[in-house]
Amino acid sequence: MQKKRKTAFRTDLRPPLIAAAIIGGAMLLLYTVISLLVEAEEIPIYGVAIFGVYALSVICILFPYLSRFRRIKSADDAAELLSTEISDMFRYVVDIPYAVVSTDGVVKIVSGALQDILKFRSPICNVPLESFCSVPMKDIVGYAYNGEQVKNISFTEDGVPIDNTKPMVTQIDGVSYAVRSYTMRSRGKDYYFTIFTDISEKLAMQRKMYETEPIVAYVVIDSLEELAQYIRVSYRTAVNEIETRLKEWAQSFGGMLREYEREKYLLVFTREALDTCIRNKFRILETIRSTKLGDNTFPVTISMGVGAVHGSFEAKARAASDALDIALQKGGDQVAVNDGTTITPYGGRTNTMYGSTTITSRVNSTHLCKLIREAGNVLIMGHRGPDYDSIGSCVGLARLAISARDGDSSKIRIVINREHVNFRICYDMLANIPEYRSMFISGDTALDAVRSDTLLIMSDVNNVNNTECPKLLKSVKNVAIVDHHRRQDQLYEFKPLMTYIRPAVAAAGELVSQMLEHSPYHDALLKEEANLLLAGLMLDTKNFTQGAGMQTFAAVNYLYRRGAHANAVRMLFTETMSNLFTACDIDSRTRTYRDKIALTWLSVDHPATEADNIAVAKAADKLMTIAGIEASFALLRAENTVTISARSHDKINVQIIMQRMNGGGHFDMAGTRLPNTTLEAAATQLKNVLDDYLDNEYESEKRR
Repeated sequence: MQKKRKTAFRTDLRPPLIAAAIIGGAMLLLYTVISLLVEAEEIPIYGVAIFGVYALSVICILFPYLSRFRRIKSADDAAELLSTEISDMFRYVVDIPYAVVSTDGVVKIVSGALQDILKFRSPICNVPLESFCSVPMKDIVGYAYNGEQVKNISFTEDGVPIDNTKPMVTQIDGVSYAVRSYTMRSRGKDYYFTIFTDISEKLAMQRKMYETEPIVAYVVIDSLEELAQYIRVSYRTAVNEIETRLKEWAQSFGGMLREYEREKYLLVFTREALDTCIRNKFRILETIRSTKLGDNTFPVTISMGVGAVHGSFEAKARAASDALDIALQKGGDQVAVNDGTTITPYGGRTNTMYGSTTITSRVNSTHLCKLIREAGNVLIMGHRGPDYDSIGSCVGLARLAISARDGDSSKIRIVINREHVNFRICYDMLANIPEYRSMFISGDTALDAVRSDTLLIMSDVNNVNNTECPKLLKSVKNVAIVDHHRRQDQLYEFKPLMTYIRPAVAAAGELVSQMLEHSPYHDALLKEEANLLLAGLMLDTKNFTQGAGMQTFAAVNYLYRRGAHANAVRMLFTETMSNLFTACDIDSRTRTYRDKIALTWLSVDHPATEADNIAVAKAADKLMTIAGIEASFALLRAENTVTISARSHDKINVQIIMQRMNGGGHFDMAGTRLPNTTLEAAATQLKNVLDDYLDNEYESEKRR
């Protein structure tokens, strides 16, 4: 403002000065002419006269301008004085804490309100802004020049943006202040007018609203009716005992628990109570698990889905229902919290007996056949690096699809890596069946086959990233899932039309066999297809010594009736001399960790082959036969990626351990893949996760 005012005064004086200069020039010219025409003694007289005329003319011209200049100068002085008085009043009377900060972060002057807050003796100071304000100077400068806070965005290796922006809030004597800034200029220098706004009451109100926000949860008792068949206690007595524990727990934090269906409850409580439950890792799970019923042969467990999303009660209930589905699909005995972005699990320490029934198999088989008939074409896809269970279950689903479409196989394809060693072995068993000569396609070919009415069936996998072709999931909107692995903690970008996940089932082939058996097409399964399904069951149950139950043998009985026989699939499990040497190499490197963990790995200088993954998985199984070993982990590094196969008995949940390393699986069988890492780094990360699990979950389970 000061610079503009001086420019205005200079512009006002220019016309009279120019006129004076012109008159002066004219007078000088006139004096020169007169000096040539008159006598020498008369020249001074004419000179004095001409100068007098010039002086009088200049005075007449400049007088109005000088008068106007004097009036403006007087008004400017009065305005300057008034501005100073207003500034003093604003600084001391108006209760706004502010500071004038130089470009180098030094506070030059503070208002009276801020002076009282900081207890400064004088409003004029030269202290660093950082001495009482935690907001970085670069954020204050950015706000001043942009009119808003500048975002601090970084990107992951995958190009996903991450917002690292911290709010412009500082604490002064325990009071929270929001910081804003504006540019100002004084005497040719830039300054930042920084305002501090007390937001303590606002934050307290926000905190109160956060703590009192209602949360909806669904609670179910896991398989209590099945347990009542084996323990010497009445079903009603067991329900009353567990319901009493649940009501006492809900009342402890002011929640409302109501039974809306048999063994199912609706829980409404506050977010403050939810945070407390999260901090103590939902101790109610241990409370229910420790409940004594009858002879206590089997643990009693509950599963819970929590809808911790913003919005209507309908949205919260829907989120809670989705979370409960995941908790049940991952085996029960856990709480799944859905915050709208991710689903976080808590618990899951018990290998629950959540089984599939004949009715469930029939219902899902009927539903899937309906989806198959309505689809324009059907794609069936297993997991990456297919094993016999993945291949066998895909083949079984293909037979179900062919039968549902009245024998038409032209629109049915299985997406698989045709170069994988396991596929080449299995294909030899199917080569003579006409439907399978063009059945198997690659992921790229499958992408070209996608239509608006395409149905994609995921078999033996529910983690999108572990499928044979993850890009396919982004192109297909109609998806069905048939799997026996615990569901990963991910929210699908799509809404599956059907989700048939049973973690307690030994193999995906068992689910598919049950669906075929209880469908109208139970006689359609061919002998070769039955043999592949049997091979998958034998693989995942370690020849029926691990995880096999009554329903597993019922599925085997069905496969035998369809022509399958163990002798026919024995060739799939033969070992080559190379595989034998690989197994010996792995065995020689076995080590124990913390007395109960077995670790082994394949030599990093060993040429990686497709059979190595199988050898490492077998090594993990073999280590579980060692006395005193409760869990085993076998590592393989190939193409800059470390693969870990994990196994356990009934005490250590390797699914939780692998999940913390971005993997997944079952309670007693899981795995993960760690890209861009070394074998040593992967082993160190694994040991750190093991230490955390053994020192917390495992130890607390032992104390219980």
